[in-house]
Amino acid sequence: MNIKKIDCDLLNTGFLDESGDPGKKGTKCLVLTYICTNEGKKIEKILKKTKEQLRRTKKGERWLNRLGGEIKFNSFPDQRILLKTLDELSKLKLKIRFIAIYKDDHNITEKEKSQILLDLLIESFSTHECMPKKIIVDKDYFKNKKIAYLTVRNYEEISYENKRIKEIRAQISLIEQENNPSDCNLVLSIKHENSKSHPELQAVDLISGSIFQEMERGNKIYTDLIKKNNEIRGRINRPQEK
Repeated sequence: MNIKKIDCDLLNTGFLDESGDPGKKGTKCLVLTYICTNEGKKIEKILKKTKEQLRRTKKGERWLNRLGGEIKFNSFPDQRILLKTLDELSKLKLKIRFIAIYKDDHNITEKEKSQILLDLLIESFSTHECMPKKIIVDKDYFKNKKIAYLTVRNYEEISYENKRIKEIRAQISLIEQENNPSDCNLVLSIKHENSKSHPELQAVDLISGSIFQEMERGNKIYTDLIKKNNEIRGRINRPQEK
C-alpha cells in the first residue's frame, strides 16, 4: 500500500488552550484556541519583560505571586501592560486558529472538545499550514492524560473542477498508544504540560482570552490589536442537541 505522508514543519510546535467553561452555566461560550509557532524564545522574552513591569507595583507583584509567576488573561491587573504585551506578541509569527462554542444551556463534553482539536487540524490540512511536529496542551485540557498521539489515516484530497477549495477526507484519532505508525499518513505526539513552565501556553492563554472577550462580550479591543500583524482564523459552533 502506498501511504501518502503529510509533511510537518519540524521547527513548529502547536499549543492548545481554552477560555470560558464547558458547563451549561456560567459563560455563554467556550473558546478553544490553537497556535502554531517556532517563536518560543521571543515569547519567553516578551513575557519576562511583562513580569518585570508587573512587579514594579505591589498589585502586580501580589497577582503574580498568587499565580506562581504565571501570566494569564483572567484578572490581569494592569490594562496598559496587557495591551502592550498583546501588541508585542502580535508582531511574532503566530498561526492562530480558534473555535468558539456557544453552549445554549448545554454542557460541552470531552468528546466535543476532542473533536474540535481534530477540526482545527483538518483546516490546517486543507491549507497545508499549522502542521507542527508535536502539540502541547495545557494539563487541564483533556481529562484523559494518557492521550499521547494524534494519528491520521486514509488521508485523501479531492479536487473539484472550477473549485479552489479541496475536500479533505481522513480518519483522525486521539489515542494513548501508537502500535503501527507505518500505516498512518501522519503521527503527532501530544504532550500534557503545566502552563507555568511553558511561556507559549501562557501566550495562548492571553490570545484565547482576547478572542473570548470578543465572542462573549463583543469587546474587540484585544483582537483588533492582535490583528494588526496576525490573522485570527476561526468559526462559531453550536452544540448538538442531546
